[in-house]
Amino acid sequence: MRLEDVAAKVHLSPCYLTKLFKQETGETIGEYITRMRIAKAKEHLLEGDQKLVEIAGDIGYDSPSHFSRTFKKYEGVSPSEYRKQKTGS
Repeated sequence: MRLEDVAAKVHLSPCYLTKLFKQETGETIGEYITRMRIAKAKEHLLEGDQKLVEIAGDIGYDSPSHFSRTFKKYEGVSPSEYRKQKTGS
């Protein structure tokens, strides 16, 4: 769903919705979505042996390398390193 679609559903302009979201939460809509995606990825990484490419797709990334770079930016380690640290495997 695009920002324009969400804004239309709540009867606000995309610009105003973006401003209001930032004002109320302290983060942009993009930052929020990324944070939620990374949280979901962490769950997947701890659940089992799902491949990184599958996890990336499940949380909305078309590119596994983009997912890995973003994950490392937010968590300080790669998804593989995170899995090893948390599960010992």
